[in-house]
Amino acid sequence: MPSLGFSMALLDPRWDALPSKDWDGFAKAWIAEISGVEPPALPELPQIFPDDPITSASEFVVPMNFTASAESQWRFIEVVFRHGNDETMGHLAAGPVEHLLSKHGDEYIERIETLAQSDPGFASMLSTCRKHLMSEAVWQRLCRARNKPES
Repeated sequence: MPSLGFSMALLDPRWDALPSKDWDGFAKAWIAEISGVEPPALPELPQIFPDDPITSASEFVVPMNFTASAESQWRFIEVVFRHGNDETMGHLAAGPVEHLLSKHGDEYIERIETLAQSDPGFASMLSTCRKHLMSEAVWQRLCRARNKPES
């Protein structure tokens, strides 16, 4: 199939309009689900297919990775890291962090490096990231930020 010469992004501006309390609620619900405890009620989040509504925080994470702006994805990462625990950090690194750096690594790697340098817990969380679709340059910088050789 020939290339159309453009990249089609399906960005949903509703993610950018979410207030802080809804990001906190989304993050806390996802953390609870991963931890196996009863999650709090979800705030109203952007539904992609209203006829087949998403009902759990975990089901919202993947669509958010593909339909939210990079800045909204970063906001989710920060909130989950702030409220998360050891059990949830691997999910954060292997999901939202990998996705953000695979798609927007050049724009976000400096933020990742800065936070990793100031917070050893953040650097440790990065140890479960894999290269996925990251550029080689972003991957090398991530490896240095997490103080772990390339793997």
